Amino acid sequence: MKMSLTLIAIMALLTVAGCRKEESVVGPAPDAPPAGVTNETTAMQSLAVNDPFVRNDEQTFNDAEVAPQEYGNFGAKVAAEITPLRHGRFITSITRQVTVTIDSSDTTAVALVEKTIIGTFRIRGINDAGDTVTIDKPFTDSSKRQIYFKRVARDRDHYWENWRPVSASLVAGGTVAPNDHVSIVEIETFLPNGDSISVTDPLNTFLRYKWIAGWHMGRRDVPVFLPGQEIRTRVTVLSDSPDTDNVVLRFGYDGYHKRRVKFQLLSSTDNGDGTFMRVYERIWYANLHAGYFHAGVEAMTRGTIRDDAAPYSVSWWGMPYRVVVL
Repeated sequence: MKMSLTLIAIMALLTVAGCRKEESVVGPAPDAPPAGVTNETTAMQSLAVNDPFVRNDEQTFNDAEVAPQEYGNFGAKVAAEITPLRHGRFITSITRQVTVTIDSSDTTAVALVEKTIIGTFRIRGINDAGDTVTIDKPFTDSSKRQIYFKRVARDRDHYWENWRPVSASLVAGGTVAPNDHVSIVEIETFLPNGDSISVTDPLNTFLRYKWIAGWHMGRRDVPVFLPGQEIRTRVTVLSDSPDTDNVVLRFGYDGYHKRRVKFQLLSSTDNGDGTFMRVYERIWYANLHAGYFHAGVEAMTRGTIRDDAAPYSVSWWGMPYRVVVL
C-alpha cells in the first residue's frame, strides 16, 4: 500500500530523535495546571510545544558537537575548497509560536507549531594550503508542524486535561530566504511489510500516535519496526547548485545513540532553468532497543560544507517511528 498525501511536520529529512518512555507528554500535577496555562487554548499550546514528537526534531538536527565525518568522498572541489573532517550544527536559540484552531464542533483542534531556529554551523577541515581550520557559518532556519487534538472531557476544574494530542504531521524545515538554495520535494520510505509511505506535503501528512476510541479520521499510525529491521528510504531534492548536494539521514536519537549516514545519488536531471532534480537512496536499520524515535532527512548544498565563502543552505524533513521488541 502506498500513501501519497498532499503532508508535513521531515526529512527532513530526511535527522532522528526519540524518547525511551512511551508516553505522549509530560503531564501536569493532578490538581494544578502547568505554569502559564490559564485556559484550554493555552493548555493545548503547552502540550504542543512539550510533546516529544514536536521537541525531538530539535534534538535530531542539533549536533551540539563537531562530529566525525562519516559520509565518504564529497566529490569535486569548489572554488574556495575545504576538505571537511568534522562538522555540526549548534543551535543557540529557538523561538516557538503555537496557533490553535478549534473546530466548530468543539471536539477537535489543530495546533500549528512554528519555530525560528538560530545557530552556527561549524566545519573543522583542511584548506587548500594544507592548514587545519575551523569555519563558522551562522544560520537561521524555520520549521512547521501540526498537532491534532481530541477533546476528551469538559471539566471546568481541570480544564488543562480536556484535550489530548493524538496525531502529528511530519516536520518540515530549512534555511530562510535568501539562502534557501535546496529543497526536499519527496521522501519515500519502503517498509519491511511491503508498504510504502510517500510524502510530498509534510505539513498535511499526519501519523497517529495516540489512539482514542472512535477517533480515526483516516490517519495512519506511526511506523513500527522490529530491532535491527531493514528500511529503505528514497529522497528527491530540487537544487540550484550544479554540484551534487550532500543528503544525509539522522536517526536513532535517544540521548545515548545518534547516527548520521549519507544517501547515495541515483540520478540527476538538469531542468534547464538553473535548477537540478536529484534522487538519492539509502538502506538503514532500526535501532536495537525499543522506544519512540525520529528519522530526519537533511539536504545540504555542496558549498555549505566545502566552500568557506558559500552560505549555509539546507532543507530538512522529519518522520517519527517506533521500535518494539516482541
